[in-house]
Amino acid sequence: LSSSWYGPERYERLAELAGRGKHDTRSTIAMQYDQVTPFAAKLRAMFEAPGMAGPLRQAIDALPAAERSKAREALDRLLAFDGKLAADSANAALYGAFLHESARHIFLDELGPEDSPAWRALVQTANTSYSAQADHLLGREDSPFWNDQRTAQSEDKPAILARSLAAAVSLLETRLGNERSAWQWGKLHTARWTSGATQLAPHMAAGQRSRIHAIGNYLDRGPYAMGGDHSTLNASAYHLGTDFDTWLIPAMRIIVDFGLDEPMIGLNSSGQSGNPASPHYADGIEAWLKAQYLSFPFKTGNLDKVYGTQRLLLTPAGK
Repeated sequence: LSSSWYGPERYERLAELAGRGKHDTRSTIAMQYDQVTPFAAKLRAMFEAPGMAGPLRQAIDALPAAERSKAREALDRLLAFDGKLAADSANAALYGAFLHESARHIFLDELGPEDSPAWRALVQTANTSYSAQADHLLGREDSPFWNDQRTAQSEDKPAILARSLAAAVSLLETRLGNERSAWQWGKLHTARWTSGATQLAPHMAAGQRSRIHAIGNYLDRGPYAMGGDHSTLNASAYHLGTDFDTWLIPAMRIIVDFGLDEPMIGLNSSGQSGNPASPHYADGIEAWLKAQYLSFPFKTGNLDKVYGTQRLLLTPAGK
């Protein structure tokens, strides 16, 4: 176990699904690819809480007309959101945009600018342990971070939430257009499979970085539209408040069903070869995206069916 799953939502969803009765390979695959976040229901409960529902509506009503309309739309859609972060979902895009904007509206005035050590620490800490962003959304009504230091007046939680709701719609209109039917979570939230060279490039000299960048399309794959986020069983975490680029996914999936003749199936997220010219460099990506598991046979009679008949025999020198 790593510290990357500090939040309880993945466990909560797993417990919910596991508690529905007996499971087989099909239901286990569905669990591994599940993109429902329990955090959406918690957010909805916060919006509808007796001490929040009225003040939030009042804060929205106090916004300028253009922002007021956007905030009302965002709130209505988030209250109706089922929590499924599918890549093609418009409401999932709005949900992600709201989490992004609320993080920035709550903390950036105190901890910014974006390149400051304090802001970077907030974002990085949420990646591996305590999420102040989530903690403030679900509670912390008396936190000093609710006040916007850039204004003369004193703000409270409903005021910042109202601004964040409006800003979420503005973000989607800017990035994805005014047509709501064109909004999709996967257009914001994407993943790239990058080579080791690309990952090391920022630490290289300028000339080396330039050469790596020049062959980036040869070395790397993507972007691919992604569903889910850090809180879903099918995890695809991103830096909350910074961007929507996926930085963490399940690199390998394995299922063992001892009721089957060959019990083990699995897949990895890229390919078996480290050579970009090889057909096996990235042939695992589509399988990973589409849950196309492969059998890992143990019985001698099944080996050729999966691995073929060609063998590479390695013998020690001098033998």
